[in-house]
Amino acid sequence: MDAGLAAVLGALAGSIATIGAALATGWAQREGARITARSEHRRERREPRHAIYKEFISEASRMRDLTGLFSLDFDLAPTDHINEALVSRCLEVADTVRQKAIDAALAGPKEISENASKIEHLSHELAYTIGAYHRVLTEEWGPTDMNALRDDIRRKLLEESREFGQSLNDFVIRAQVALDDDGSRK
Repeated sequence: MDAGLAAVLGALAGSIATIGAALATGWAQREGARITARSEHRRERREPRHAIYKEFISEASRMRDLTGLFSLDFDLAPTDHINEALVSRCLEVADTVRQKAIDAALAGPKEISENASKIEHLSHELAYTIGAYHRVLTEEWGPTDMNALRDDIRRKLLEESREFGQSLNDFVIRAQVALDDDGSRK
């Protein structure tokens, strides 16, 4: 190989290596800046989310406190516990859970939004089922088989209260994960 050609090829190889190194450095800096920006954005959202999630969990916990007895053995729940005041409190708390669920859903992320909506839906189902059970216990229904109807509602109340409690536990775990996300991963 001619010495001049070797010098030209050496200079060309050096230029290509320099350009490659500059491109790699630029890409790494851009990626680092994106990670930093994403991390800062998540940090700015963390505190408001924390407050929103905390309020939602607090209100949903009130519903669990009102209905948790039904997730155990139904024979442990005295029927005099199921009265108009309980039905009213459950409906009131379910409405508050709805308001807080909207806030939690808007704060995101998607998994939180879906779980908050599920809890909101279950809180109203629970309130309405307790209302139906109260009606079965207090009203005359004519020729229908009251025992079968009462047992069906009791079974539904048991399932709904257990599902509500589990969904709330799932929400707490998902909220912790969302709050721990620092944005460093895609």
